[in-house]
Amino acid sequence: MIEVGVDYYPEHWDRALWESDIARMKEAGVRAVRIAEFAWSRLEPEEGKFDFGWLDEIVALLKSAGMKIILGTPTNCAPLWLYRSRPETLQTERTGRKTETGIRGHRCQTSPVFRRYAGRIVSEMARRYANDPAVVAWQIDNEIESNHCNCEHCTEQFRAFLRGKYGDIGALNRAYGNDVWSGDFSSFEEIRTPLGDKYRYGWLNPSFMLDYERFAAASTSDYIRFQSEILREANPAAVITTNGCFGEHTPDYYRVFADLDVAAYDNYPTLYRSEKNPNAKQAFVLDLVRGYKRKNFWVMEQMSGSFGCWGPISPAPRPGAIEGYAMQAVAHGADLVMHFRWRTSTKGAEMFCHGILDHSNADNRRLAEVSDLCAKLNDLAIPESAVIESGVALLYSYEQEYAFKVQEMAEGFTYRRQAEALHAAYRAYGVNIDVIEQSADISKYKIVVVPTHFVTDESLVSRLETFVRGGGIAVITNRSGVKDRCNACLMQELPGPFARLCGVADAEYDEIGAANVALLGENGKRYTASCWCDVLSLRGARAYARYSSEYYAGEPAASVNAFGKGAAYYIGAVCSEDFYEDLAAETLQKAGIECRKLPADVEKTVRENAEERYVFFFNNGEEERALQYGGNTVKLRPYEAAVFKERK
Repeated sequence: MIEVGVDYYPEHWDRALWESDIARMKEAGVRAVRIAEFAWSRLEPEEGKFDFGWLDEIVALLKSAGMKIILGTPTNCAPLWLYRSRPETLQTERTGRKTETGIRGHRCQTSPVFRRYAGRIVSEMARRYANDPAVVAWQIDNEIESNHCNCEHCTEQFRAFLRGKYGDIGALNRAYGNDVWSGDFSSFEEIRTPLGDKYRYGWLNPSFMLDYERFAAASTSDYIRFQSEILREANPAAVITTNGCFGEHTPDYYRVFADLDVAAYDNYPTLYRSEKNPNAKQAFVLDLVRGYKRKNFWVMEQMSGSFGCWGPISPAPRPGAIEGYAMQAVAHGADLVMHFRWRTSTKGAEMFCHGILDHSNADNRRLAEVSDLCAKLNDLAIPESAVIESGVALLYSYEQEYAFKVQEMAEGFTYRRQAEALHAAYRAYGVNIDVIEQSADISKYKIVVVPTHFVTDESLVSRLETFVRGGGIAVITNRSGVKDRCNACLMQELPGPFARLCGVADAEYDEIGAANVALLGENGKRYTASCWCDVLSLRGARAYARYSSEYYAGEPAASVNAFGKGAAYYIGAVCSEDFYEDLAAETLQKAGIECRKLPADVEKTVRENAEERYVFFFNNGEEERALQYGGNTVKLRPYEAAVFKERK
């Protein structure tokens, strides 16, 4: 059954609060608690001297209350005594200087010295708790980032990574095109991680930089694996996860979660109101996380109040938002939602990252919403066997995201935004959509969406041709087929290897940034495009839309090509929201997928098993919305979720 939990930091609070906190959690309906992920200095206050007494006590109290415990390994925040005595464990910045200790996350993930100390604290914890039945799962580290340390050990590891990939320095030089700007390496020993006070991706060899991003992501996956192996040695049946997030250096989470049991995510919908419908992308993120392991996931940190730490304090969650966004996560496949945090810290950098309880410790609206959420989920009794089935897949790749970061194409043009826009278009019709890795099996789907396949995987081209030939529909967007796996441009007409499937070639392209270009669809409707415009030459396809402004007015902007029993759409421009929605409607109709346009801001998601369907509607906006379902009018207040339980 779907459960609600909280993140709790007993080491921050007077011992006298522990029992009352647990009693209030239980009264609210909370069933799970995450602890200890930042507590290394309390567990090992001096080198080699451990103090587990307080953790034993809180584990016993939670166990007696019938709480499920998720135990965190505390390796994100090593004690300061370790950094002082062994400075080689600190990350090295792009400037070449050791990072200064501040909030958290200062450790070098590859450092043998750090791993020795980290392995020891994890082993000590595993020895004590890995077989405790109350400890239902382990979280490794916290909000892991891709390893961008520039220390000498990371540099040597990077060299080893490149040696393993290329074998000899000549092969690397040829792959990178290092004769450009006289950049040939004489040996692997000349290579180091990218440094520079004014570090700019655009001034560095794109092939080199993509390999560096691959290495950084691989290092992080190895770091997670190193800890999971310790835990599994203590208990082979242990359930292990880590909590993903998105930041400057996002790792390849498909790799991170490959050896773990369940994917998990820290879910913080934005509370700022400076952009139109900023939380439409939240559905995309939740579907992305579900796709890491192609099964239901957990939320390890769920927004519980205003956020304030690395910037001004955000607006307070509007009434219903705490419950609503938790229900949205459940709708998209979350089987556990842990609210961050039970009580707001009175000290430290995150004292204004508001939890459920305020500094006052008094009951409040947020606690009431969490209690209502617990009661609603208890009444619904949604089983974990209720999963999301979809006929639409969107292929996602962190490698494509890295390649776009290395070389910006145009103002406002990112890989992620293309994916979000296409995802939102299909979600507007209330259909489930899977966001899956580009190497995943696509045979079960009716529609496959491929945003900006910049670095070409030839195997995907082949699989898409087979898929479409057999009756599937593919949607492929601009800047696809541009590069080879070394991140060097292909000497082919764009869209390169996709040209046969799509039946088009790019005559030229125009990087227009924030400007707008007018489009006219074959349906007679007018649209706009921005950022990027491929001017297409039809090679068997028909025009789906044409430009109606700029010097290429009248030329095709998008196309559709009959291929075998199916069809391939190529979208040459970064188009407006209404264009993508009309495209989604047409492809859904062709594929025979039942759909209906939803009111603005409303999401529909279905979870089901062999016996039951759970139909979720969620109002992701600030105005009341109404829709018809099952012969009845469903009215949704701002941020309200409605769930219909149906027998199959």
